[in-house]
Amino acid sequence: MNRWFAAVFLAVTVLGVALRAPELTFRPLHNDEGVNAMKFRGLYVNNIYRYDPNEFHGPTLPYFTLPFAWLGGARDFNDETPAMFRAVPVAFGVGLIILLWALADDLGRKQTLWAALFTAISPAMTYYSRDYIHETLLTFFTALAFITGWRYFQTRRVAWAVASGLGLGLMAATKETFVFALAAMGFALLCEYRKVCLPSGKMIRGAAVIVLVAWVVAALFFTSFLTNREGIVDAVRAYLPWLHRAGGETLHKHPWYFYLQRLFFFHEGAGRLWSESVIGILALIGFFAAQTPLVRVIRYYTLVLTVIYCALPYKTPWCLLGFYQGMILLAGIGAVAVLEACRQPWSKRLVMGLLAAGCGQLIFQSCLANFGTPDGTLLCADPRNPYVYAQTSPDIARLMDTVEGLARVSPQKYDTVVEVMAPESYWPLPWYLRRFPKVGYWDKIPSQPLAPIMIVSSALDAKFDERPDKTHLMAGYFKLRPDVFMELYVSVDLWTRYVQSGAPP
Repeated sequence: MNRWFAAVFLAVTVLGVALRAPELTFRPLHNDEGVNAMKFRGLYVNNIYRYDPNEFHGPTLPYFTLPFAWLGGARDFNDETPAMFRAVPVAFGVGLIILLWALADDLGRKQTLWAALFTAISPAMTYYSRDYIHETLLTFFTALAFITGWRYFQTRRVAWAVASGLGLGLMAATKETFVFALAAMGFALLCEYRKVCLPSGKMIRGAAVIVLVAWVVAALFFTSFLTNREGIVDAVRAYLPWLHRAGGETLHKHPWYFYLQRLFFFHEGAGRLWSESVIGILALIGFFAAQTPLVRVIRYYTLVLTVIYCALPYKTPWCLLGFYQGMILLAGIGAVAVLEACRQPWSKRLVMGLLAAGCGQLIFQSCLANFGTPDGTLLCADPRNPYVYAQTSPDIARLMDTVEGLARVSPQKYDTVVEVMAPESYWPLPWYLRRFPKVGYWDKIPSQPLAPIMIVSSALDAKFDERPDKTHLMAGYFKLRPDVFMELYVSVDLWTRYVQSGAPP
């Protein structure tokens, strides 16, 4: 491997780290991040994990979080920070870049470098690599299964088959949507090798190794490493509720172009125009420039997976990572194809200038999406950002500052009773209230509320401060996420203590 390739690849990887690792606490925890963090709590605190076929996706995320928690140095779960949790997808997001090294011999060194660069600087890739959700892990494991499977196909070495089975098993244990990627891979291979009648004995043995290793790996995770025998059955049962949601019976129902709009032409209100069109255009060029068997397999795979995700009514923006990684590989091919088509030195310099400008624009958008603007606007939590979706408002910091201040002056401290009432999802409040052992959650106003601290959805029209007994007052109005607002009610005596302590009213 040439030194120039290794040096450039290292520089690209460092750039990918620089766009992912800093300031991981900038953005409040999203609903899903809060759910995943609290799901991890049972594994971390009680050493117990049980796969739930109805919610929460697969077990790889909490299990791969364990080493990060052990190395983080926190005394207990309550001391863990969002940065620790988000370091997990950051590691897998960077790993996705590094994994492309294994494609260099078959895809081409220049093509691999361009694909690695686009993976490193894509705003979508960087943003969701900073989200404590399953999607980045699923994308990494899919790439692992695909790349090592291809390497086995080329070399017939059993080690590559084992690695591919490992990737496939981890895909299955990460998220139920792995079946879409698996179907796209199968279709792509069938399209490319449809004329092959009988596979060789080595191919059959390799396929058997892949399937066996995948089954063992998935079974270990779903059974919580042989402590929950029902986990294997639950892994199959999970597809009933998920198929129901995929069919459109959900709040997350969007038109077919939802993903493409967010990637290539997104403009919300008075916000700026967001676009990763440089990748999209180059991916189209790479799609039609496909010549080698590997490139054609990537082409078929990307096309089928894109169609599947666009056709399903259920859509959340992070799901685009799977097919977008295929587009990025095609974009790397397209970039080289355009440069090689330039016959004159001036035309090559012009194209390189345009590519450099396009990469600069992607880096600029990644910085805006993840770190905010020079004037202090946190676009990482702003709906004008195409990658933001049902994001928790930064206002939650103000709410929790007040609640924490109330706990400090309360005679019961963190044992103060807190009641949360919301007909809609109240997440990620359980994460932010994790230090309070006496918290109750309701989807309506209970028969006997009036705890010292109550956080109530404005949709319930509680008006506890207008009751004749005047035991509580409303201490604030806070935005939890788009169209969801919470009212904070505090008992008069506790609020008096709070104000007398010198805390801001």
